[in-house]
Amino acid sequence: MTKHELETLRDEIRALDAELLETAARRFEVAKEIGLVKEKDGLQVRDRAREKVVISEYVCNATSLGIDEDIASQLAGILVEGSVRVQKGRKSRNLHGKTALIVGGAGKMGEWTSRFLSNRGAEVLIWDPRGKLEGYKSVKSLEQSANKADIVVVASPPGTCQEELQAVLDSRPEGLVFDLCSVKSHISGNLRRGAKEGLLVTSVHPMFGPRVPTPKNQNVVICDCGCQKANEQASNLFSKAGARVSIVGLERHDELMTYVLGLSHLCTMIFAGTVARSGNEISAYGDVLGPTFGRMSRMARELSNESKRVYHDIQTLNPHTRQMIANMETVTRELRKASLDADPARFGKIMESDKKYFEVR
Repeated sequence: MTKHELETLRDEIRALDAELLETAARRFEVAKEIGLVKEKDGLQVRDRAREKVVISEYVCNATSLGIDEDIASQLAGILVEGSVRVQKGRKSRNLHGKTALIVGGAGKMGEWTSRFLSNRGAEVLIWDPRGKLEGYKSVKSLEQSANKADIVVVASPPGTCQEELQAVLDSRPEGLVFDLCSVKSHISGNLRRGAKEGLLVTSVHPMFGPRVPTPKNQNVVICDCGCQKANEQASNLFSKAGARVSIVGLERHDELMTYVLGLSHLCTMIFAGTVARSGNEISAYGDVLGPTFGRMSRMARELSNESKRVYHDIQTLNPHTRQMIANMETVTRELRKASLDADPARFGKIMESDKKYFEVR
């Protein structure tokens, strides 16, 4: 084996070690969130029965992967002890004494927000005509509850958000108000009027889904509606939990989301629909797929399980969608010509153009 070959393999080890550390860091963040839940519900940090299950699962999985059981058991033990240490550490309850109303709290992001705020000390109330959220008190009067709450989060589906947001604003709340919509254009007028009338209102877009356990190292976008104080309060709420917070204008937000969300979703659906029309069952690709096909297949599977109504609203409520689709159609036509051209020059030119665009500046 040459020195170059050895270094190549060591580089792979370094990359894998970095992934292991990143995974461990994420695991400890989830453990910290579990610690907050335990403290809130008066549970003991240490759960010996659960620890035995975790170690047993490690050993069982190690056997199927060809890893020594002793190594798996030791690794599991180290991670369990680390999690216990994290859960026993100092916790931030910076919302203690605050009341938060989650409008649309029975939905997936409503449930995430309820846990997030409750874990940090807030008393969380739910208003949602679509259902209840187990473990939290539901209220009947939206107006009265919104008026008295320190924080009001509108986590309603995009299609009903405008009406329910306006009902909150009509209650003249004294506390911080923000929505969680993925698209802002259809509610921008309501938000701006609320800010102009002196209400503490802003707009928030967490760039992650409800399966993410904590906002630590996640992007959160604050959309400026005209109230600087509200922007600062919402920013502090998420940045204190470790989120990467940025502030943009309402209109700029939707322009960016056309591509960040809208295009990404459509491209994934195009991949899924095209493969489905191949004449092969998806299982036929199992033994021959490469990393790219595997990643795109996982993305397509995940997307297909998301809310169909919400994902449609992301497209249809964004005024920039039509132009984005026109751009996509233009690129598709260019790729068709380049892919069928015997001369590779046109295809290579497209790849070179893409490379230049994505170079870090």
